[in-house]
Order: sequence, then structure tokens, then C-alpha cells
Amino acid sequence: MKVDFNDQGAVSTITVTSTVFEFRKHNRVVDTTLFSTPAIVVNRTGVFFLRSVFSGKSRDILRAYKTVQREAAR
Repeated sequence: MKVDFNDQGAVSTITVTSTVFEFRKHNRVVDTTLFSTPAIVVNRTGVFFLRSVFSGKSRDILRAYKTVQREAAR
């Protein structure tokens, strides 16, 4: 699982990329992040390579990034 944080000023993004073999872990990370930070938007794409892009205000994305790091380490 690969996690990238990109600060673009007022709007920031987090990209979570994984393979189909990490499907359950990927879904757990995405769901937990959405439950903990409701002010962000996610775009999910891919079949074999799963890719989720979280976007929103920088303060909300920083809070979500902490959650993503914590859940990815589990």
C-alpha cells in the first residue's frame, strides 16, 4: 500500500494506491478515514490496482492523513 500526500494550497489530496491482494485493507483504510473526517471527498478507481484519492481543505486532509497512516500500519 502506497500513501501520497500532496498540498496544493487551499485544497490538498491524499492518494492511496494498492493491489487487489490488499483489497480488504484498502477498504478498511478508506472507510475509517471517511468516518473519522466527514468533510472530505473520495474518488475510487481501478480493478487490479486500486486507487483512492481524498480531496478537501488542507486542515481536513491533514487530519485524514493521520488516520490513513494509523490504519495502514495496522
